Amino acid sequence: MSTLERGNCLLSVSAYDPQDRYSRHALFYELSGADAERVQRRLASAHVLLLGCGGIGNLVAVTLATAGVGALTLVDADHVELSNLTRQFLFTEADAGSPKSQVLARELRRRNPGCRIRSVVGAPADTEDLRALPEADLLLVSADSPGLTGLVNAHCVDSGRAWLNACYVNDIAVWGPLVLPGITGCWDCRPLTASAPADEPELAVLIGRINARYQAPSNGPVNMLASSLAALDVLRHLGGFGVPASLNRRMGVWSHDMSIQAQPADRDPYCST
Repeated sequence: MSTLERGNCLLSVSAYDPQDRYSRHALFYELSGADAERVQRRLASAHVLLLGCGGIGNLVAVTLATAGVGALTLVDADHVELSNLTRQFLFTEADAGSPKSQVLARELRRRNPGCRIRSVVGAPADTEDLRALPEADLLLVSADSPGLTGLVNAHCVDSGRAWLNACYVNDIAVWGPLVLPGITGCWDCRPLTASAPADEPELAVLIGRINARYQAPSNGPVNMLASSLAALDVLRHLGGFGVPASLNRRMGVWSHDMSIQAQPADRDPYCST
């Protein structure tokens, strides 16, 4: 019996309290053998900065805020459009034309007033812009600005901050790698995304011209897959329970056949970043 108790294999009959907003999550944390009160304290002291408040940022933000993460900073330059409403569920028709980060902040405060929310209307264009943002324990990037992931990766490796990418590639829900500078690989350690061939500039120009007006499809259920699994890894990392699925790998769930693929993203000792 004592062995089972020390290993957190037994749950107290009084562990569930319907008046405690985090009580059901506490049961989940204890499934990993963690001390639920310690996990909740860690989350309450954590600060997450989200770059992008769209389809993925919406859902990650509400998951973290309602889970008891202490502070969120929301960064986005865009305004709500009617075409967003198929997957950006915290927005309504009445919000059309309003800044996404401000509307999302309002909705999160309604759901958990104990979470400290700050909104920033804008998008970082360079390292100085990133440095001007509030310091956070983890950055989550779901914005799709060209070159943003590389910019964030270099900034986070330099400053020693954890960061995670969450996105979709057509019908594939994608998250990771979770980058912990000095511990895991970073975005530049391994080739993770396709790019135009550097040694064929004419082909690169042609590809850019063909894709100049391309608009990626975005689907609510795929967004939800990427958002929920990325948010779970953030909670695991910040709360100190379980093992994040995206440590040293980029994860993808192919929604058309529900297969899972992992791209290795382990550390390269010769990585220039």
